[in-house]
Amino acid sequence: MKTKLVILLVVIISLALMGTAFAVPKGKTLEFPGGKEGKVIFDGTKHAEKELKCKDCHEKIFMSIVDAKKVVGPPELKMDDISAGKYCGTCHNGDKAFSAAKDKKENCVKCHKK
Repeated sequence: MKTKLVILLVVIISLALMGTAFAVPKGKTLEFPGGKEGKVIFDGTKHAEKELKCKDCHEKIFMSIVDAKKVVGPPELKMDDISAGKYCGTCHNGDKAFSAAKDKKENCVKCHKK
């Protein structure tokens, strides 16, 4: 009985910490291929300076990276989805943060670096 309880606790703690395994903390960056516009650099510091916590995105917006049984990896981010308000576009919609919509060409260089 104790063994089952210990295993259950380990599983629960592991699932609780899983979202932070994919998070980019303050002082770190994450790069994504960005096609002809240049790679996309996610800067953990810029987001931390806005008082965002890892769980703000990883529990609400990017939960598609976690299947009920296994980690399935990050979603394929496409500009059409972001422009439609998914993934980064949830916040980068022009209200909460600068718009990342495809028609806001002046903002492309805020994420895309050649």
